[in-house]
Amino acid sequence: MKPSVAVLFCLALVTPAGISAEQKAPEPDPVIWGIMSNNSGCVIFAEGRKTSGMFYGIAVTTKTVGKLTLIETHDYAFDQKVTLETQENMDNLMRIAQKDHIKFVKIPEKYTPELLEKARTACK
Repeated sequence: MKPSVAVLFCLALVTPAGISAEQKAPEPDPVIWGIMSNNSGCVIFAEGRKTSGMFYGIAVTTKTVGKLTLIETHDYAFDQKVTLETQENMDNLMRIAQKDHIKFVKIPEKYTPELLEKARTACK
């Protein structure tokens, strides 16, 4: 009986204490682009992915592209609710930013209230 107690005690010492504690990755900061200073408005997007697929008899092709979903705007009217992250659309957003002095802020699609508050702070 005594050797098994000693073995259990040794295993308890060797086992890392952090196994039961859940490790969370640090929350990313919002990505900001467009006019950084002296901007007249701000647009906050949630960044996600859109996947489309085609079935050709025995073959399937898929295409994944980034998707920006409008969360809120500050002092600017932005009509598009969803924008695909193609090169043409991103160039168009940069043109809008330069023409109208707009700052764009992007956060992940699954965001926390704290991250949304960081994005709002970045708009100020």
